[in-house]
Amino acid sequence: MGRTASRLRGGGIWRNGVILMAGAALVSKLVGALQKIPLQNLAGDRVFGIYNAVYPFYQLIAVLATAGLPTAVSIIIARKLKEDEPLEGTRSTVIAASILLGATGVFAFLGMWLSADLAASWIGDDSAALAIRVLSAALLFAPFAAVLRGYQQGKRRMGLSAASQVTEQCARVAIMILALQIGLNAGWSDSALAAGVMSGAGAGALVALVLLSIGGWRERTARRQTARTPLGTRRILREMKELAVLAAPAALASIVVPVVGVVDAFMVPRLLGDSGMAESTAMSLFGVYSRGGPLVQLVTMVAAAAAAAMVPGLVTAKAGGQLDELQTRLSLQLRMAWMMGGAAAIGLLLLAEPLNIMLYKDAKGTLAFALVGCTALAGCVNAIVAPALQALGSARVPVALLLLAALLKGALNAALVPSLGIEGAALSGVIALSAAALLGAAALRRAAAGLRLPHERVKRRASISPAAAGLVALAAMASAVLLAQRVLGAALGYGLPQRSLAAALSLAGAAVGVIVFAVAALRAGAIDAREWRAIPGGDRLAARLRRLRLIPPLDER
Repeated sequence: MGRTASRLRGGGIWRNGVILMAGAALVSKLVGALQKIPLQNLAGDRVFGIYNAVYPFYQLIAVLATAGLPTAVSIIIARKLKEDEPLEGTRSTVIAASILLGATGVFAFLGMWLSADLAASWIGDDSAALAIRVLSAALLFAPFAAVLRGYQQGKRRMGLSAASQVTEQCARVAIMILALQIGLNAGWSDSALAAGVMSGAGAGALVALVLLSIGGWRERTARRQTARTPLGTRRILREMKELAVLAAPAALASIVVPVVGVVDAFMVPRLLGDSGMAESTAMSLFGVYSRGGPLVQLVTMVAAAAAAAMVPGLVTAKAGGQLDELQTRLSLQLRMAWMMGGAAAIGLLLLAEPLNIMLYKDAKGTLAFALVGCTALAGCVNAIVAPALQALGSARVPVALLLLAALLKGALNAALVPSLGIEGAALSGVIALSAAALLGAAALRRAAAGLRLPHERVKRRASISPAAAGLVALAAMASAVLLAQRVLGAALGYGLPQRSLAAALSLAGAAVGVIVFAVAALRAGAIDAREWRAIPGGDRLAARLRRLRLIPPLDER
């Protein structure tokens, strides 16, 4: 009985830990995305451009150096503890991971430091070299922090790991803003300002490493010391090999997003410069082109969080042979991807100018901002389709598709940027990512069909299908946003400064759009009765919505 209770308590701790880790990841990504807005406001478009050109380069190298290792460490440690191996036995895993990641981190640091001038010339702005060198210092600390995070996760102690993620991002942003304030007061050049901003990455990684080390030291001193057995070289090498094998798939999947960013960083400023533009002007324009990115990142983060909540249900349905329920979940997940992404893309397209002015002080590059906003549709579909394919056992497909999108993005950049400028770069992103989204959705349907799922249709008395209901909701949302802009603009246009008016139009338009889209989608029947049952807690939520008359009565469905 005691053992059963212990397992139940452990399961509860594990579930709460997973929620905690997911929340920490979401908060840290949110902080990371939003910190770009004060960066542009304080430092201007050129420093913002250097940041957006250099950071994907660092991300790519950091991912190759560390991606997947925390998860691999946690898997091995959790397995050892499950097999009742003493906690001291996990020391070999930590040592093996530290050696492996320490070596890769040092090599990555040296590679990034030594190639800084070459990378800056590829980017098209030689002044970016200093920022690359400063940013490379983070690679000396981030790998060891990754090892300690994996160690804590393996012992199901998620609190310290989650806290380290949030603390790292907060420290990074704090140092960035401090460096900006010091540099602006001291009259630093754009190159020095960009380098000061990049120092936040190394500082954040160091703070996370110190926090994790203090937590581990307290844990070691709190328990009774046991005799340590010497660790042989063969055992360390064996564990290093096992860690590398476990981490490789995650590293491959994680390089996709940085690769797309690196394509733009290495092509757009250079192509702009080749057209006769000065380096500083080309990098400023690249900063203008990057303005829409943080908002698209926020949208895709929400979509990815929703997808993560749906994946356990897909895995359970597949493992239990519940093919009809699996079909329902897949259909709902794919439709929600198109609807969420479509609503976000329409909103960013219609509100592009006021959003641009509200966030970045002027309307430069509004057309590029709107086109980048349109990639929210493909971003949501890719964010939701990828984990669904992974749950069905097709993990390599989304990686291949997004790498294909990176190649297509590069080819289209070369064709469109010389003639269309940053608008050509934005348009190439829409085309390339949309192609990946369409192919991913087709791959998901094919993977589902390969399971030989039953294709039973739910008897509906509603006049339109769920897909058509989604289109109705999108049309209603677009009409409401346009009407709200017209009415509010006419009412406030003569009494507010430009940025205040833009803020009012943006916030009111976003609120109206969200409310109208949600109400219209629910009332039109975008989610049918069977799909509500497939959502965790969906039956109770549907009952409440039905009482509020936000969804049709049951006999209408």
